[in-house]
Amino acid sequence: MLAIAIGIGAVAFSAEDQGERNRLVAEAHLARRLPVIRAELDAAEPGFVLLAGNSHAEILGNALARRLPVVNGGIGGASARRYATQLDALPFRARAGVAMLFLGTNDILRTAAPLSKGTLGGFEAAVTRILAWLRTNADVVLVAAVPPIGPEAQRERDPAAVAAYTAVLRSVCERNGCRLFDPFAGLRDGETGLTTQALPQDGVHVRDYDAVARDLATLLRGIGVADRKRLPD
Repeated sequence: MLAIAIGIGAVAFSAEDQGERNRLVAEAHLARRLPVIRAELDAAEPGFVLLAGNSHAEILGNALARRLPVVNGGIGGASARRYATQLDALPFRARAGVAMLFLGTNDILRTAAPLSKGTLGGFEAAVTRILAWLRTNADVVLVAAVPPIGPEAQRERDPAAVAAYTAVLRSVCERNGCRLFDPFAGLRDGETGLTTQALPQDGVHVRDYDAVARDLATLLRGIGVADRKRLPD
């Protein structure tokens, strides 16, 4: 997932090496992203749009920044647990108008037994912490449904977990005054949890992030002050 997001060339690795390679790549990317996000937060004016979460947030943040004032808080390769551990390193100078959270794709890895009670519970706890952070620093918090994956990704990720993790996000949103929305609804054209519109290189990233970003821009421009006041504290 991360390699495409940050432009790393494709290299053939054995199954035994892949997990360690992914971890090292994610660590290196995290180290690069944190100072960039801190700098953007420090320079942001009140009312900006924050995209937080994994590489979907990072890629969409780049596309959306051409349309709206955006702080790109996406970190390619991040799971919910990993993102939650970075919150203290990301202080806000100004309050965001809208924060959008994208998580789940890196939490449904088969090696983590994503449908087990323990893994689902860890995801819920991490998301709860992240949403508390976002609610403290943004007027409106929107949480994206977990996007579907392509057939190419089924070996590493469980498509059945897409709906299960979206259900967790919906439940946490209902308890924390946030909204679940589905910017990937138009991509859900395969069997449960699957899409035919993912990049064939990894089956995780979508082919047209610009189209998703256009829809997000329309959604965000429609969120006004009166709308924000209807959200519970």
